[in-house]
Amino acid sequence: MTDQATRVVQAGWYQDPATSAQVRWWNGVAWTEHVRDRPDTAQAVMGQTAIGKASTGLTDRGTTLATDAVETHEQRLASARELERQFGIGTSEVPVVRPQAAGKASSASKAYAAKRAAARASTGSAWLIALSPVLALVVGIAAAYVYFYVFANLFVFVIAAAIPFVLCVLWAVRDRRTLKRRGFAPPSAAFALLSGLGYLVARRTRVAGTGPLAMLLVVGALTFGSIPLAGLSGQTEGLVNALNIQRTISADYLSHDKAVQVNCPPFVDAATVGTLYTCDATLGTGVHRTIWVSIDGAHGKFSYSFGL
Repeated sequence: MTDQATRVVQAGWYQDPATSAQVRWWNGVAWTEHVRDRPDTAQAVMGQTAIGKASTGLTDRGTTLATDAVETHEQRLASARELERQFGIGTSEVPVVRPQAAGKASSASKAYAAKRAAARASTGSAWLIALSPVLALVVGIAAAYVYFYVFANLFVFVIAAAIPFVLCVLWAVRDRRTLKRRGFAPPSAAFALLSGLGYLVARRTRVAGTGPLAMLLVVGALTFGSIPLAGLSGQTEGLVNALNIQRTISADYLSHDKAVQVNCPPFVDAATVGTLYTCDATLGTGVHRTIWVSIDGAHGKFSYSFGL
């Protein structure tokens, strides 16, 4: 299509060259991505005839030159944009205004198509899988609390490990169904049996978009990397000492029938020498008694006794 030929066709809705069932917006310079259902009017047919003549170079050269003399290229673009605003059409696409710009427009179209495919492949279930490391950490902390303060049984940790695992499998099943409805060919949800990471890696090989996989890697690194980092910097010393105090007192009083339950606060200053705080002991009679705990030395050294 020559530059002169494209200039004689005014912007408007014309029959789509790809199908007769719809019309496509011609912006005065190039076809855009905006389409509508074909109206039953003579305008679409007349417009298609005009476009066909322009695209095959059959437009009279004298008419073209006359148009060029009256209207500049910038004026034609301004008129096309005004029509697009009147018709409620966005102007985000960059039309091919010169032959040498065809390569750039093609690259932009491919990038736009890839972006749209990635957006369509984004599902809530995939993002939930990406956030599963945070869920695992929260459930793990809750399990540790239950184990040390409520029910000291290792089965608590088995349940805690099963919760994020089962949820990841269910999210993978839901994600796969959603992708199939959108026309994708997603991987089997069985990959989630390996882990949420295993499913998202397999998903990336079949579906566009690296967002959920990248999010999982970042969240996993921040979540599980922060634990040893906090331990090395000494930020968890007080918590570790408090858990040790709870476990020691509980083992002593419960095994010797001094109490049926012991509850010590997990978030206290259990690392500074001279710190004094209390725990609550429930006796077999239902009576509650106070246990005084004193931090006597470094590295978690402490003493305790019933209050008067």
